Amino acid sequence: MKLLLTTIKTDCKYTDYAMRYLYSVVADSPLEVDMKTYGKYELDGHIYEDIMRGQYNIIYFHCNALNERHISNVIEMIKKAVPSTAVVVGGTHVSFETRNYMKANPWVDYVVRGEGETVLFNFLKSVYEYEFDFENIPGLAYRNDDQVIVNNYDDSVDMDDLPFPYDLTDADDDVIYYESMRGNADRTAYTPHLPDARVRSLSLSRVCRELRYFLVKEPERVVFFDRVFNYNSERAFRIFEYLIDNDNGKTTFEFNISGENLDEETVRLLGKAREGLFEFNIDVASTNAEVLAAVGRKENIYQLMYNVTKLLQNGKVKTNISVTAGLPYETEVLFSRSFNKAFGLGEGSPFAIKMLRLGKGTQLRLDADKYGYLATSASPYDVIATDCLTAQEMIRIRSIARVVKAYIGDGGFKAAFPRILTDTGIKPYDLFGKLTDHVHLLGQDSKLGKKENLARILFDLAKELYADFEDDLKLEILKGALHADLESAVSEADIVKFDRDGWDLV
Repeated sequence: MKLLLTTIKTDCKYTDYAMRYLYSVVADSPLEVDMKTYGKYELDGHIYEDIMRGQYNIIYFHCNALNERHISNVIEMIKKAVPSTAVVVGGTHVSFETRNYMKANPWVDYVVRGEGETVLFNFLKSVYEYEFDFENIPGLAYRNDDQVIVNNYDDSVDMDDLPFPYDLTDADDDVIYYESMRGNADRTAYTPHLPDARVRSLSLSRVCRELRYFLVKEPERVVFFDRVFNYNSERAFRIFEYLIDNDNGKTTFEFNISGENLDEETVRLLGKAREGLFEFNIDVASTNAEVLAAVGRKENIYQLMYNVTKLLQNGKVKTNISVTAGLPYETEVLFSRSFNKAFGLGEGSPFAIKMLRLGKGTQLRLDADKYGYLATSASPYDVIATDCLTAQEMIRIRSIARVVKAYIGDGGFKAAFPRILTDTGIKPYDLFGKLTDHVHLLGQDSKLGKKENLARILFDLAKELYADFEDDLKLEILKGALHADLESAVSEADIVKFDRDGWDLV
């Protein structure tokens, strides 16, 4: 009996990691097990043909919101070609509203719901031993004649019972993904979570042992999937301490961090780290108390801002800060205030606007009518409008988000933007709004991929913003700041070409 574990790559990196876990728990079974991941731009027909060559009896597809349609197309072709093939689909995306998913996808035979390792193992065992007692497998959805049967979720997995996912699969990529816990310490209304959201962590000794494996491998980056890595400040402190003491001088470790939980002892410890050892993602979401309460974030925003400011002052940790557009009760004016406050935490740090999606398994999806949400009916369920944001306002914020990403999503233009803000007194959100309008006016939307174009566009806008100043020296100083930003972002050859071509837009 042959089994294939497969998926189609997307920007959702957890999918590949989940596949490694699933492979690690079934690889030693009596089945002949293969694992394949297809590229995000591969044609559905080519994927179908490649799978068919393997003549598999059971095919498991790991699904997320971004690859659902492609996977559905491939499954339909497979089932039409070989109806006897057992098709199983799993992943967070299909773990919610499972009955509707199976009714909309009649070619899917089984769905693995929730944490899939135990569910898939029990399903395969039942099939291999010809028991077919699907009704006794928690976490499984299946078809019985014309009915769709959806079993209750299985118990949450004890993390220490799972094998290390890189024991049986190579960890030779430049970027390696890892999780040291499951569950959700920050049970927000805009993130999907299973009914049992308890945090379950790997033991500290096991985490350090597995981190040692990565330190020896020397990848460029290890990214932790843990939603709130420092939910337990003492545990986070010990792991940071281990990585500082055993730093290989090459690898960066990336974490999702709660700013409110960054105590002073941890901040002092991080000050001892090699610059580049740590990268933190801090989701401010909003600085409005009513908005935070509506989405289940009861953070003390002033404590968060104080802690993040202290973290940035030590200068050792790269910190990515984000806010979210489309949250309940937030008008564009209120959103602009959140943007300005969060941006002010660390001018020069990478910054992003996240656009809200009403994904399956989120409370906001259930409360859509309460807040007047209009969203796309197909994944990834982008918000179109709310009671407080019109469709045009959402489009404007989405456009500003693209410009923000182009200019400072990677921490670029560290000198230029603080200079403009200081010289003109303009608020950050207003500046990026004007910059977005300027990009559209010049028809430069398609040229945001090159730093040289970004510098020329920003300087062109600055000439307008500085027009009321009688002191031309300020504009020349800004030009110097922009040139310095370019020198740190592009090659020496590109700088020579830029200087030859000049500052005028072409």
